[in-house]
Amino acid sequence: MLLALLLVAIVVGGSLQRVTGLGFAMVAGPFMVLLLGPEQGVLMVNLCGSTSALLILTRVVRKVDWRRFAVMAVASVCTTVPGALLLRDASDAALEVTVGAVVIVGMSVALLAGRLRSDRRWWPAGARWPAAVAGSLSGAGSVAAGIGGPPLAAYSVLDRWDPVRFAATLQPFFVVNAMGAMGSKLLLTDARLPHLDPWAWVAIAVACVAAVVVGDRLARVVSREATRRVLVVLAYAGGLATMLRGLGVLPGG
Repeated sequence: MLLALLLVAIVVGGSLQRVTGLGFAMVAGPFMVLLLGPEQGVLMVNLCGSTSALLILTRVVRKVDWRRFAVMAVASVCTTVPGALLLRDASDAALEVTVGAVVIVGMSVALLAGRLRSDRRWWPAGARWPAAVAGSLSGAGSVAAGIGGPPLAAYSVLDRWDPVRFAATLQPFFVVNAMGAMGSKLLLTDARLPHLDPWAWVAIAVACVAAVVVGDRLARVVSREATRRVLVVLAYAGGLATMLRGLGVLPGG
């Protein structure tokens, strides 16, 4: 049953990411943490999220803004090592609360960013430092909770980044971001990937591929706005459930 729920989370999160450019970690992350625990759940989010992003990248590589990617990726990698060290001795409950809070606060910031985009006092068009800040925050979120999308979503809205190029550029960034976060935790902490049978890993790989295929179909028949609403609802539900379990309100905390 646990594996079946894990596969559903991968397919749903990956298909939403194929349509919107992000969403895997925000949707699948909280549920993976609920299923596997905060330490192994976040590592699984990093692994599956980077795999999904790599698969999607093969379809959108021509639309990637490589200059912005470079700025965000370097900033992200610079935060993964100190982030992993800071979280090394954190309790499971603290990590679960962190995951839930990152999802809820990050999604809220991303949603509110649209109201601020008309104010250009924050930075001139084309400035690079906001991309670096967004990349740094994304790296910190990936280490702490496996979730690095919200700061990038807020940045894209505030900077009026073309949605198609934004979605494409996020894919190589998520590969670097997630692998950097996972590598830092595996090398610098006691975190370990869950022990699963070989056939279970094969099923997870198949689910990652299936998510991209489902996402391709959804992109043709479902509007981005409708998909975005589903993403928001699932992200808030998963984030709240994870935070409540970390606080001891739900069973298993």
